[in-house]
Amino acid sequence: MKFPSYKHAEIEPELVRFWAHHQIIDKLNKKNKKGENWCFLQGPPYTSGRVHLGTAWNTVLKDMALRYKRMQGFNVWDRNGYDVHGLPTEHKVMAKFDLKTKEDIEKFGVGKFVEECIKFAIEMGDEMTKDFLRMGSTLDYTDTYMALKNDYMEGEWWLVKQAWKKKRLYLGEKVMTWCAHCETALAKHECEYAEVTDDSIFLKFKVKGKENEYLLIWTTTPWTIPFNLGVMVNPELDYVRAKVENEVWILGKSLAAPVIQSVADKKMEIIEEFKGADLEGLEYEHPWFGIIPGMKELKEEYPNIHTVVLSKQYVDFTAGTGLVHMAPGCGPEDYEVGREYNIPPYNNLSAQGEFPADGPFTGRIAKKNDDKFIEDLGEAGVLIASTPVEHEYPHCWRCHEPVIFKTTKQWFFKIEDLKEVMIEENKKVNWVPQTQAFDAWTTHLRDNSITRQRVWGTPVPIWKCSNCENIEVIGSIKELKEKAGKVPENLHIPWIDEVEWTCKCHGKMKRIPDIIDVWIDAGTASWNCLYYPQRKDYLDNFFPVDFILEATEQVRLWFSMLSICSQLGFGKNCYKNVYMHGMLTDVEGRKMSKSLGNIISPYEVIDKHGADVLRYYTCGTNAGQEMRFSWDEIALKERHLNVLWNIHKLLISLAKENGWNPYEMNLVPDLFDIEEKYILSRLNQTIKKVTELFDDYKLDETILPIEELFLDLSRNYVQMIREKSAVGSKAEKENVVYVLGHVLFETLKMFAPIAPFITEAIFLNLKEEFNLKEESIHHWKWPVADDSMIDLELEMQMNAAGSVIQSILNAREKINRTLRWPCKEVVVVSQDETVCHAVSAMSDVIKKQTNVKEIVVQKKMEGVSEKLKSDYNKIGPAFGALSPKIIAKLAMESPQSILKHIDEENGYKFKVDGQEVCITRDHLMIEKEVPYPYKESEFKHGFVYLSQEVTDALEAEGFARELMRRVQQLRKKEGLEKTDKIVLFIKMDKDLLLTVGGFENDIKAKCGAEKIKLSEMGPAKKHAHCDKFKIKGEEFEVWFDKV
Repeated sequence: MKFPSYKHAEIEPELVRFWAHHQIIDKLNKKNKKGENWCFLQGPPYTSGRVHLGTAWNTVLKDMALRYKRMQGFNVWDRNGYDVHGLPTEHKVMAKFDLKTKEDIEKFGVGKFVEECIKFAIEMGDEMTKDFLRMGSTLDYTDTYMALKNDYMEGEWWLVKQAWKKKRLYLGEKVMTWCAHCETALAKHECEYAEVTDDSIFLKFKVKGKENEYLLIWTTTPWTIPFNLGVMVNPELDYVRAKVENEVWILGKSLAAPVIQSVADKKMEIIEEFKGADLEGLEYEHPWFGIIPGMKELKEEYPNIHTVVLSKQYVDFTAGTGLVHMAPGCGPEDYEVGREYNIPPYNNLSAQGEFPADGPFTGRIAKKNDDKFIEDLGEAGVLIASTPVEHEYPHCWRCHEPVIFKTTKQWFFKIEDLKEVMIEENKKVNWVPQTQAFDAWTTHLRDNSITRQRVWGTPVPIWKCSNCENIEVIGSIKELKEKAGKVPENLHIPWIDEVEWTCKCHGKMKRIPDIIDVWIDAGTASWNCLYYPQRKDYLDNFFPVDFILEATEQVRLWFSMLSICSQLGFGKNCYKNVYMHGMLTDVEGRKMSKSLGNIISPYEVIDKHGADVLRYYTCGTNAGQEMRFSWDEIALKERHLNVLWNIHKLLISLAKENGWNPYEMNLVPDLFDIEEKYILSRLNQTIKKVTELFDDYKLDETILPIEELFLDLSRNYVQMIREKSAVGSKAEKENVVYVLGHVLFETLKMFAPIAPFITEAIFLNLKEEFNLKEESIHHWKWPVADDSMIDLELEMQMNAAGSVIQSILNAREKINRTLRWPCKEVVVVSQDETVCHAVSAMSDVIKKQTNVKEIVVQKKMEGVSEKLKSDYNKIGPAFGALSPKIIAKLAMESPQSILKHIDEENGYKFKVDGQEVCITRDHLMIEKEVPYPYKESEFKHGFVYLSQEVTDALEAEGFARELMRRVQQLRKKEGLEKTDKIVLFIKMDKDLLLTVGGFENDIKAKCGAEKIKLSEMGPAKKHAHCDKFKIKGEEFEVWFDKV
């Protein structure tokens, strides 16, 4: 297989087929079977359809780590997995068959519905696998784990049974976030918070037995007022009774004026101050007490209803009135305080969030009908004001609808008392980037509800007796078969619900109707992906897993759930290293959305620029930071890949030209020139650095050093060796071919995990040209650094030379003299001894790279004078009224004296009107006068002064170099290979002939001429190829024939 040019649209699909047909990764895995075990746990993406750009970024980052570990000889476990259960699939199937509610699903047929869910999940998973393979992913897709499989669900049952055995599973009634749209409870980690604007309301509740005295409360959830059973105050804060017209209002002291005067627009008079503790037990009248069914009976049973209660934890004066409306059935904090005061969690909303039909609010929907409740409160005479407020509100992570709060019975994992253990275990984990986010989240962990009220999920393995309410928790298929005598082929609802058995009391053991929270699906992946509990050997070899990688948001989601499940199941954490990437935005930092029209598909990037460019660009984004997607950066990365491609073309060209194989050459490093020693040092230092970064899981940091290496190889080394590769000695050419081949090949190995397609294409071309042994670049071992080849001082000197070279090139632009036209001299001026030494040591390199005949290094440039002017725009704002005197003082001093003080003392300091001032270069405008014929250009540690003086000899060399370029262009245009020899005839002016003629042998060598003739007359015979052109106004004609 050979690729003549780098066309990603052709190369990449062909390589995907090549890898599959030749089983490249399978062969490598077999080769590494006896290597050290290393386990990657796939965070299962949801089978929702085509992959979005964020998932693509996530996938290729993971693949980088997998490819590196395989090249290091590890026995890699990398089983792919997909998340399949839950509401997204339910919603897709419901939409397909126009189903709106749970009742619709039941009419459609639960079994038929679940079968459609299975079909959808598998089809979408297959599509996603194709997409991931196109991106170069090398996960093991041959046996993808999915929670819809019986063995996976059994792994979840095993966990539930372990929790039951350890007394960490219980049935409890709690206030939970509830999605009315999805008709199910949601755990804390299933809520995503969004900034919303709601109507907040200020209400007055009449104090019982007091004429015209009121408690002022504030809330952003008007729909919860029907469930109000108390008012919370802070016992330690100051409250007041304020006279407002003919009423007395009770509220927080510091909030009285803002609420009464600003919000209510009324005058007030403070008549009493007291602590919140004094209000405890004060009874008030609920505005709807007489019309809400059952409220009177509730009050009789629970006397503390509609009284003031104390809470130091949940009441402050940052907003509102200092008196907090409490509905224990509508909020976890309210629930906790209510429990202390024996106030029940009253909430009779339906699963759809509807108020009951037998009350005054029949047909209303919680949250959605806030406006109607506000109207009713106004009509009841208790509404003081309604004001919009921006605040964060929880939404369902699946359907993105605002949640409500509802009292519900659920099964819970008891985990609150494990928080400290989990935080301690987390100390063993290597987080990239380093973060305390996991500890911060875990500190606030609550018991986790594991049951959900849907049909598409893992059935909860809890059976309950219909007679005596005996509970049995089943931990395996085997145990279920022993109990019931049969197990359905498919463990999903409805088939699992056919499994019943007789209780000891002769009642029927029936499964409770719930499913397991889908996050438990993902949370059990650390052992489910290893086929546990069906077999134990993989668990012994690969648990805890070595590496997981997901976005930062997964700290509160998957990372947390993995840790919880592992603690419950095994009493320890299940992962050792975590890499987190950030979120994806557009170039302006805006979240990608359809409404903004800024969504970018990974296929758009791949089609235009290739999967390698997508990988190379996205994987370099700093760990934990958002990626601001930029098409300009994408284009830049593609140009860099073309640089790499061109290096390999140059290597093949030079090797063929000389008949050498760079991978069969044995050369002596001591005989290398300085440029070879430099690039070999750079190579080995890069191998060392990149290996350390990969080993530390700093994936994002690996890319820049490799990129800098191959760009350095192209921009510096290749430029330095152009002349000797064309007309150098045999030894010099051998050094070039060997070193270029060696550095390129080792660079390909390092770059292969990042850009597997182009590195493979280049390797296959090299394999065909030079008979390389391995079948694929990905079968080669990871390179090992040779410390003896690392010369940090040489690298420092070459870096210093590089900055000087760039400065000289900048000076050339200023005098409009291109690189082919030599300059007489450059003076390099620096106060830095190290830089001066480096420039002197690298003078030959600098002269070659800049086409300058002489380099002079010194600490001062004679004849350069500096004029100073005070910068009024900088001095005025900095020194104010002192500015005129400062400017006058500066005008009296010599520029040399001022600048000497600034350079040696970090500022020119003097006193004005008794105040010391410090002048720096930022306060001055400095104009330089440079003596002719020099032109100045600055670099990091000094200045270069390039001579503009032109001599006949310099011009003659310039003409000769331009002639060489024109002939080479003509050769290329006429289709000649580099190895083709020609007979060359050049006609020029008689005067030029005298000077340019001295470069006849150089022209002959550079242009691949076997014979050459320079003349003021044209050739006597006709030639196959010819051209006519002008250089600096002088006419030239060129003729040649191929030999």
